[in-house]
Amino acid sequence: MARDECSSLALNSDYFFRALFMNQPLRYSHSRIVIVYLMREVFYTMIAMTTLLVFVFIFNRLVRYLSYVASGKYAFHLLFHLVGLELPILFGLLLPLGLYLSVFLSYGRLYADSELTVLFACGFTRRQLLEVTLFFSTILMVAVAILILYVGPIVSKQRDQLMDLADTKTALSALVPGRFQATPNGLHVFYVEKVPPQHPNKMENIFIADFVAASADPTKHEVPHWDIVSAQQGEETIDPTSKATYMVASQGNRYSGMPGNRDFEVTQFSRYGVKLDTPTVSGRNEGEEVIPTIELARDIFKKPNYMAEFQWRISLPISVIILAMIGVALSYVRPRQGRFAKLVPAVLIYVFYANMLFVSRSWLENGQVPWWIGTWWAHLLMLSFAIILLKRFMRVK
Repeated sequence: MARDECSSLALNSDYFFRALFMNQPLRYSHSRIVIVYLMREVFYTMIAMTTLLVFVFIFNRLVRYLSYVASGKYAFHLLFHLVGLELPILFGLLLPLGLYLSVFLSYGRLYADSELTVLFACGFTRRQLLEVTLFFSTILMVAVAILILYVGPIVSKQRDQLMDLADTKTALSALVPGRFQATPNGLHVFYVEKVPPQHPNKMENIFIADFVAASADPTKHEVPHWDIVSAQQGEETIDPTSKATYMVASQGNRYSGMPGNRDFEVTQFSRYGVKLDTPTVSGRNEGEEVIPTIELARDIFKKPNYMAEFQWRISLPISVIILAMIGVALSYVRPRQGRFAKLVPAVLIYVFYANMLFVSRSWLENGQVPWWIGTWWAHLLMLSFAIILLKRFMRVK
């Protein structure tokens, strides 16, 4: 319900007069309008708060990934793929906080503007306010559960596979002009002065340092040495038969030998190919984070880490309800206090709750507490605190 609709109900109808001065309760149709209004206020504020929080966290991740791109560890085109895969995880983590702040701030504004005072005078009760909030929170709890229990492991695995795949790419796919860059195994060092935008696979004024290890075949008598290639042009090609990747240099010189020795071999060439090794995917994260929740629940007693991860995933949806209850209780302010009067205590309560969950998860991973204590003690403590606050909230006149 828009604010002018609420004002119309309050000021322009004799029904409000009867409800206020003759102690007649709100009819069902009006209660429904009020409920929709409250839910919409909370929903819009929650979207704004959660989006802001996600933007802050995404910006931090973006800075980290940009440092990887600048160092040549990852190609630029992977940047937005990685950030996109972070979004579902961040929304699952931050939606409980977004709801908590939205309930606190939305209802705080309604108290500060005396809108809730008017509604309570018309027969709308604090119990109904709590029920509306819990109904909305239950819907959000299901959404968070889907993101954390189902979507989270999938996107975590895709993200790790993408980062593993980036490690298997040759350094050429992440070359930054004007910078020396080495492959992950350290056997190749590249320098490219310029990469034409219209031909990203072609380079100009290139330098290649290729380390050749000693041959395992004793008949070849090959000693470790470096092959240094300097050429005017180069390009990345894939052999159609072997599928091997080569850096093919054109119009340049090759210097072969070991630094510190004088017996260097110098060769001029029109075309020279350097084979680039493609490492296999090593599996960056095969831990509990990428395990589907159903499989994790089946094996929770095999490792403490599995139990800790499972309880952590369950904790996030549970926290939605508890934080919503605390938000309702803390939202009450006197008209002249302003809706931010209790902001600092509200933030400190959330920080305390979050720290308890992190600590309990760490204890469970290290085997310091049994599984039946796990993270449950933190929820029970905060639930008890929420009930105490709500009892005081219900007694407010």
